[in-house]
Amino acid sequence: MKTFLQRSAVLPEVADVRCNYCGRDVEKDTTGYFEDHISLTKNWGYHSPYDGESHTIDLCVDCYRDWTGQFAIPPQVEYVEYVWEENERKFPK
Repeated sequence: MKTFLQRSAVLPEVADVRCNYCGRDVEKDTTGYFEDHISLTKNWGYHSPYDGESHTIDLCVDCYRDWTGQFAIPPQVEYVEYVWEENERKFPK
C-alpha cells in the first residue's frame, strides 16, 4: 500500500494567447476559458533545417480557416460528441 503526502506545487497558468499569424489576442469566454484556437508544437529532427529545435505556434480560428483553406488536401475532419453538464466541462466521449 502506498501512502502519499499532499504537497503544494506551483503550476504555470496561461495568462494570454496571441495568434502567431495576425497578432490578435485570443479572448476568454464568460467562464474564463480561452476561445477556441489551435496550438501546434513540432520537435524537429534529422534532415530538417531546424534539427534539434522545437517550434510552437498558436492560431485563432479565423487564421486557421484561412491557412487550411490554402491546402491542396484539406485537413481530415472527425466530429466529436461532447457531454455537457450544468456548470461543468467534460471531455469528449
